Amino acid sequence: MKNTLIKCALLLILPAQLLRAETAGPAAPQIAVSVDPRVELFSIIFRLAGNREYNSARVPGYVRDVDAQFLPFKDHPAVKYAAALRGSNIGYDAPMNLAVHLKDAQGLEQRVPFASRPGGLCPRWKPEEAEKMAELARDFAKASDFKGFYARHQTLYNTAVRRMQSLLESEMHMEWFGAFFGSGKRADFRMVLGMLNGGNCYGPHFTNADGSEEVYSVLGVWKADGDGQPVFTSDMVPTIVHEFTHSYANPVIDRHAGALLWSGSAIYKEVAEIMGRQAYSDWKIMMYESLVRACVHRYLQDNEGRAARRKEAAEDERIGFYWVEGLTDLLGKYEAQPRKYKDLDEFFPQIAAYYKGYAATVAASVKAINDKAAAEQASREKAMLDWRDRGPRIVAMSPANNAAGVDPATDKLVITFDRPMRDGWSFVQIDPARYPESLGSPAYDSHRKVLTVQIKLVPGRSYAVSLNNADYTGFKSADGIPLYPVVYKFSTK
Repeated sequence: MKNTLIKCALLLILPAQLLRAETAGPAAPQIAVSVDPRVELFSIIFRLAGNREYNSARVPGYVRDVDAQFLPFKDHPAVKYAAALRGSNIGYDAPMNLAVHLKDAQGLEQRVPFASRPGGLCPRWKPEEAEKMAELARDFAKASDFKGFYARHQTLYNTAVRRMQSLLESEMHMEWFGAFFGSGKRADFRMVLGMLNGGNCYGPHFTNADGSEEVYSVLGVWKADGDGQPVFTSDMVPTIVHEFTHSYANPVIDRHAGALLWSGSAIYKEVAEIMGRQAYSDWKIMMYESLVRACVHRYLQDNEGRAARRKEAAEDERIGFYWVEGLTDLLGKYEAQPRKYKDLDEFFPQIAAYYKGYAATVAASVKAINDKAAAEQASREKAMLDWRDRGPRIVAMSPANNAAGVDPATDKLVITFDRPMRDGWSFVQIDPARYPESLGSPAYDSHRKVLTVQIKLVPGRSYAVSLNNADYTGFKSADGIPLYPVVYKFSTK
């Protein structure tokens, strides 16, 4: 999970559309791209249950349609049961995991009996709870006419699938998975677009009776264009790789959990707060994420260069994965040519030794990192107080800050300062879905006091953007003092 699915003839499954990446060496796996009704059904149920992670959708028209049809069923037993399951930590990836273990979105029959603990079923699901959830979801789908809803939105789903296909064809290197992890895994790669999942993405997998696997990247849709249609961009590739990698990395961690128990527990103790805020609730989940992130770094270095790897690593360090850069370097030995290791299982004693060494000094290491971060934050806060007292000020905005009912035909933002400004700006995203679409570069007037930005707005949208923040200070007066950050908000009628 990172915090940014099957074919069946007569039922609610969008026909799988297959892509094949260009290959050099071993054949690249195919990717079936779809908007899977099983995923949509469980996303709707857990949205109605109040789960935050299923209430961050970014396609406005779709959200309105979902709420119009399904809010009348918010007291359905399936919704109430989903809400009750939060006490068992059933949220985030667990609903998506259950979805891929069911045959379709109508009968919701078990593909493999839950009582047998099929490979891939999230251990947080008790078999009896999974069975009851599927039974209640079956009644919810019938009572709410989910089948009709899904059918009426095929045009939207087809657009989303087509746009994702285009991204995969131009950006993804699927051959890397076999080259990196080994070619022994028989896996079908399935890209599922979670229309209600926003920036929440998951990597469930399902093991068939013959041992073959379905490897999923359930990618939330967190960008939309001015027409409210899903958009997929190259910066999403690391997330796609991340979710597919879970199906490779998690089983490796499971098989070697005993060798990681002491080191994983010791590391988690020092970072439990920051991990918990990201729903990584124990040391083992943290270890899943750590290995996945290190593998993604290797993918980026192998296919996009060291700068791309370092950019991703910096973000992982920011959210508390301080040891992953060292693990990424270690995996360079695993990848070294000629290859000495057939797979990560054979290499794992070196990974276990790395964690043992890191855990021995983790308390001092994390303290040093936190002390440095606190000192840098204090320095930024002091500088920002200086900006507030001595820096430029905004004297007018059009539309006005916090304005409601703005005409969506408005085609420009105009910001007036109290003094001449340097040639620069920092419009910082607060929420991608609330960021105004610009149609060109901002420009100052001849006195450098009035900045104008050509924009495109849509009806019924709430917009928000920060002018400067602690890290981005493009708005500066002519004498170099940054604008104290201003959050600019307005909404269209």
